[in-house]
Amino acid sequence: MIRLRQRPAFRLFPALAAGAAIALATWAGYWQSVRALQKDEIESRAAAGRDAVDVALGGAALAAESVDGRKLVVRGEFIPAATVYWDNRFAGRATGMAVVTPLRPAGGGTVVLVDRGIVQPAADRTKLPPVGTPSGMVEIRGRAYIAPRRTLELKENTDTGPLWQNLTPEKFAERTGMQVQPFMLRQGGDGATDGLIRAPDVGPAVDAGMTAAKHRGYAFQWYSLAVLILSLFLFFTFFHHDKPPRDA
Repeated sequence: MIRLRQRPAFRLFPALAAGAAIALATWAGYWQSVRALQKDEIESRAAAGRDAVDVALGGAALAAESVDGRKLVVRGEFIPAATVYWDNRFAGRATGMAVVTPLRPAGGGTVVLVDRGIVQPAADRTKLPPVGTPSGMVEIRGRAYIAPRRTLELKENTDTGPLWQNLTPEKFAERTGMQVQPFMLRQGGDGATDGLIRAPDVGPAVDAGMTAAKHRGYAFQWYSLAVLILSLFLFFTFFHHDKPPRDA
């Protein structure tokens, strides 16, 4: 039979251990809740940009968050001499090097990095496959996206030539001295004219990690664990279980 103890069975070490476990579980639940709110914002922005009309991009600098996932159209000229081969990228099921070329909008202003598609590398990755770049005024349509801050890097200090392991607009601007938009433009189309591989446009790219619903599920589990630990600690501190007497 479960009875209330006449004197609580308080022990310092179990109390400290329970307190630490409760604090850790509560913090983990809070972190997951915050991530869920962040994912809500990302998913809402993606949903809003999925079918929105194309945004005409000029030479004015824009905030990355304002156009992330939106369909953009820009007229301008490529700068082929500044083309970068971004290694270890993918388009659908194809992997290889993404060909990224800056495009200067008509009338000048801030350039935008155009992710033109994937090219298959040669066996010797130091020999970059040639890629043709349209000359003169062109019109490019695609979706804006924020480049990952860091991707897989097989070697250090390799981003000195046209082959880069990691690429962000900030890094490109620092290396070239150009004024660059803080986002990239993933070019649409089938790539038939330039031989590049492009994935079909299925809408804005959403963070490849967990969804908001999954984060909330994990938050619930962590909070539940904190409540369970607290409940067990209180039970064993204030209650005890009497063993039934044995028959003689």
